[in-house]
Amino acid sequence: MRLVVTGGGTGGHIYPALAVAEAMKSDASVTAVTYIGKTAGLESELVPQNGIDFEGIEFYGMPRGKSPLLPFKLLAWGLKLQKAKANARRLLQKLRPDVVFGTGGYVSAPVLMAAKSLKIPYVVHEPDAQPGLVNRLMARDARIITTSFSEGAERLKHQPDQQVLVTGNPIRGAIGGISKGEALKTLGLDWPTDQPVLLVTGGSQGARRLNTAVLEALPTLLEEMGFAVAHLTGKKLYDETIEALPPTLKGHPSYWVQPYSANMAALLALADVAVCRAGSLSLSEMYVCGVPTILVPYPFAAADHQRKNAQASVRAGASLMVEDNECTGRRLLQELRPLVENQGLRQQMRSAALALGHPNATQEIVDSLKRFAQ
Repeated sequence: MRLVVTGGGTGGHIYPALAVAEAMKSDASVTAVTYIGKTAGLESELVPQNGIDFEGIEFYGMPRGKSPLLPFKLLAWGLKLQKAKANARRLLQKLRPDVVFGTGGYVSAPVLMAAKSLKIPYVVHEPDAQPGLVNRLMARDARIITTSFSEGAERLKHQPDQQVLVTGNPIRGAIGGISKGEALKTLGLDWPTDQPVLLVTGGSQGARRLNTAVLEALPTLLEEMGFAVAHLTGKKLYDETIEALPPTLKGHPSYWVQPYSANMAALLALADVAVCRAGSLSLSEMYVCGVPTILVPYPFAAADHQRKNAQASVRAGASLMVEDNECTGRRLLQELRPLVENQGLRQQMRSAALALGHPNATQEIVDSLKRFAQ
């Protein structure tokens, strides 16, 4: 079996595609796995680093807005789309895949369009509760559709015989498979295993709003509420966060701050509660580990999909939600206190998160792709 994987733009599209690519590459029945993404996109760095063959095409997202130049921009974009589709078509003819797997993002559009024109079957995976534009359009001719959230499943189904599977997001590595004690040892942290840990992460880019709010709340979190805090600031925001840290808290034994960590499996194993954005991949990882979350959706996410993700999680009982413009240290403490004081509430949210988790998502999608190709 030969597989082509595509998807890009953000980690929420790239990491699920990469998880499936890695799993397929290790399968004895799979002879070739190639990832097609944007030439200069994040995927062009991440995919080769993980030992997967990568092919790049040039493309960019569809222009939007109310500019008087929009019609001309759309015309230029349409010409670029046709060129990208032609390049993708040549790649597919060279690679001869049995099936193409797409996770969304604008770069997947010309690849899936090329697959359709060559009559190569393809499978679409939707990471978010609010399906993205590319997946909404390309799902029409997908043989199988997999989704992370049940909310978006029916919006993607166009034909009565289409198979829609709520698999959850494919997850890589050992996430959900290690204990808190093992995680502390892995990270070199000398915290008691019974000390509650708050994980704060704004994703790979970080989130200034979250960093500022956590610094405001930090004295109370550490000294009054007894939390240990693991804080990922984002690479670009690390220096400014450290500069804003109160001098009395620098070097505090219960505050661990880093720009980024490649060991999310350990950090999620530590966390009793997390404050984070509402990206679909972050949520999928939190669910598998049973971490109650306080979600602060990024207000400028495409089609407001982070808000839709957060609302679905709140309805299920796994999360609380705070609007970005209301995210202050005082508000975070207001939301956290009941979770500290009421262990039963925290356990209810943990159970709800675990119920949403799909620890076998990667294997389910791999099995579907293999059955389909056969």
